[in-house]
Amino acid sequence: MTKIQEYLAALPEDKKALFVPVFGDMDKFYAVVYLIIRNEHITDQEKPDRYEDRLQVIRQVKSKAEALVSSFGLDGKEIVADIASDYFEDYVNYKEPEFTITGDEFIGTLQKL
Repeated sequence: MTKIQEYLAALPEDKKALFVPVFGDMDKFYAVVYLIIRNEHITDQEKPDRYEDRLQVIRQVKSKAEALVSSFGLDGKEIVADIASDYFEDYVNYKEPEFTITGDEFIGTLQKL
């Protein structure tokens, strides 16, 4: 477990409950933010068609996640930055974490944001 995963796991139950309507649980929250960061990075690296538009949308979604977490009385920007740090640590070490979230769950969560 990374430091941010330990921090999220150690949150009081009343704080964790705030994540449930949008994310389901803390593991899915972590996975969704991780995947948002990964999509932003890959889009920036590979520069597919209309990548500027895609990056703008991805960054809007990331900002919404930060704002939502901040509305829970937590530091949304810091939490998202810590998860981004985990992603880049995995990226430079060629690690691909296993998440239990499906593509449909990911898209559904983004729509809730």
